[in-house]
Parts: sequence; structure tokens; C-alpha cells
Amino acid sequence: MQEIPVVDIKMTEIKKYYNEGYKMLGTLREEAQSPVVKAKIFNKEAVIIYGEEAARRFYDPRNFKREGAMPKMVQKTLFGKDGVQSLDGAEHHHRKAIFMDLMTPERMEDYHQILDRVLAHELEQQHGTFELFDLSKKVLFTAICEWSGINLADYSEEEINQLADYQIAMISGTVTSPIDHFKGVENRKKSEKWAQELLEEARENPVAGKENIALYAFANATDLKGDLLPLDIAAVELLNIIRPTVALTVWVVLMGHALFSRPDIYQQLKNDFTQLQDPFIQEMRRYYPFFPMLPAFDLQDVEVDGYRIPKDSWVILDLYGTNHDERTIESPEAFLIKRYIDKAKKISYEEEYEMIAQGGGDFRKMHRCAGEWITLHSLRVFSDQLVNRFAFSVPEQDWTIPFNQFPTYPNSRGLLYKE
Repeated sequence: MQEIPVVDIKMTEIKKYYNEGYKMLGTLREEAQSPVVKAKIFNKEAVIIYGEEAARRFYDPRNFKREGAMPKMVQKTLFGKDGVQSLDGAEHHHRKAIFMDLMTPERMEDYHQILDRVLAHELEQQHGTFELFDLSKKVLFTAICEWSGINLADYSEEEINQLADYQIAMISGTVTSPIDHFKGVENRKKSEKWAQELLEEARENPVAGKENIALYAFANATDLKGDLLPLDIAAVELLNIIRPTVALTVWVVLMGHALFSRPDIYQQLKNDFTQLQDPFIQEMRRYYPFFPMLPAFDLQDVEVDGYRIPKDSWVILDLYGTNHDERTIESPEAFLIKRYIDKAKKISYEEEYEMIAQGGGDFRKMHRCAGEWITLHSLRVFSDQLVNRFAFSVPEQDWTIPFNQFPTYPNSRGLLYKE
């Protein structure tokens, strides 16, 4: 096996690499002229891998563990402490099962109908120019709360908007400026306090027949010993339903980019919507940047692309690079609406590694996002209403997507005009 080439990042180069954003790991590979590269910055080393073969190795629990791999600044904002993403082995399987048991076909259809109703109502209220970002954030938060058993009837519109903003702040405060990070930490604390109050009420006043509703499922969730999860951990997990769903705001605005900055894509989809809806959604998830990378520690020496990665290495799987890997994807930098026309549904229900926008592997056994099916239903509802049920004109705007921003979306946040 070959020796892993090393790129030593100097202090004067940090800004240059940071500005590469989602493409930074690809840049490191290009400099090393290798599919596997070790990046060194100060006293920290990371082995960077990408591609379908690398993903198969990375998601195999015999090879890698997640415990302790995620930087603390990400835990403090994005994932929360002791959430399912940080667990391994039996503990992970037990906790992940709670999430997966919520994702039945019947419950997914419930979510689809709730979101369809909420979005239609909100779009009907729009007159003049509006931001797809702000509209989507409110709609997704309202819909996922209703689906999760959270009653927002007594909340003011200002309170609802604030709670929705908290979910976005937890994401945007992950690896941006110190000010945004502090805001993300504070808004996570406020969100967790809100979730704890909801769960405490659900524990004190259980409702028969709602065991498969997220609020009550996490209120009654237990650990491996059969003890109720501590309230703070149960709150983290409830937010692990709500926050990622609100994060789909980013993909909705990227969908707006695909549809309204590219009239050719819009027209192809509109002309054959039934056949092309899911292929369009899957290509959109592959093509656009969403979650950039995932870290883990290897439990043994692992071979990837002919390179030996020593045990206990901190390894980063490049998700964006994997979804743009020219070794396995034809013309990866082109948006091809018919790319997945024969296997669009298989990718999110059966296929484990061909496209890993939300992780790879088996849903129940591995660290693949439990909310991928919520994602598909969300994007189906939005694409249907944006293409078929409402008519918009598109104001002049800045459609640029900055790759050094996380999460990223068009600078204009998707402006549309409705009569």
C-alpha cells in the first residue's frame, strides 16, 4: 500500500483554504495528486477520503467510530451533547431505532399532507416579492412541529418565527464567525429549554395512542438499561427531528436556484413532472452543496484506494467531493435532470452508497440521516407547489452561491414575485 501524502497547511494559508469552503478538501487532494491525503494544521492531523469505496469503509462500524470525533464547536451548536450522532454500537442502534420507528410510511404520508396544507396556505397569502428562504423556514418549522405533536396554537407569530430562527442559527453558527457561533450556542440553549418544557409536560400528561408521535416517543424514550432518558438528552433528540427539518430551508432555496435561475430545468420538469420529479430531487441533492463532511476515528488499520490509514487516525469523509466524484459519476459538474430517472426512489430506500448527500449505509444500523425520507417528502411538496400549483415571476437578483459559507444558498435567498 502507498504512503499517504501530506499537505502541511501554514498559518498564512488558512484563509486561502477557508475561502475554498466546500471545495477545500478537493483542493487538498489536487495539491497532493492523491485520492487520500493527510492535512496537517498546527498540531492537528486529519486523513481525508472521498468516493463510493471510501464511504463503504467509513460507514462500516467495524472500521470507524463516531464517539469523540465531532469537534466540540459543532456539538455545541449543530448536534447537541450526547445526541444520537455521537453514539456507537448497541447504544447507537437503540437510540436510532426511536427515530426510525417514527418514519413509517403512514407517518410520512401524515407529514406530507401537513406540509402540503401549511405551504399552500402560506403561498396563498403572498402578494408581491417575497423570500423563499424566510417563507420556507416558517413553513417547515410549523409543519414539523404539528407532525411532532407540538401545539403552536397558543404561540404568537413572533414567537413562532423566533423559534424557527433558533433552528437556523444552530446550523449557521457552527463554523462561521465567533459572533455567529456564540449566537448559535445561545439559541441552542434556548431551544433545548423550550424542548425540555414540552417533554416535561408530555411526561406529566401522557396521551394514549400517541406513542409514535415524536414528542411522546422522546418523552418516553429509555436507555439500554430501561431508564428514561435524562430530560436534557431527550430534548437534544427532539430537536434532532425539528432542527434538521428546518435546515431543509437551505435545500428549498437551492431548489429555487435550480428552477428559477435555470429556465431549461424548470421547463423540463414542468413538461414531464410525474416522471421527473424524483430524479430532479435526487440530482438536486447530489449537485448542490449541503452538509460538507463527516469525521470519525478508525478502530483498526483501514485501506482506502490503496492507502493504509493507521488505527486511531482522525478521518474525514468528504461528502460534497463524493457526490462530485468523476471516477464514478459521469459529468459530475453538470446538472442532469434525467441522471437518476430509473433509480430515483432506490437511492433513498435501498441504495446505500451511490449518493450520500445525507450519509450512507443502512438506515437502522449505521449513521445515515433518519430524516432522509422527511427530506424527500418536503422537496416533493415544494417542487409540486412551486412548479404546478402557483405561478411566479422572478425578480432580478444575485443567484451566486458562495462556497465558503455554511450552510450555503443564493445570496438573494431566492426572491419570487406572486400577483
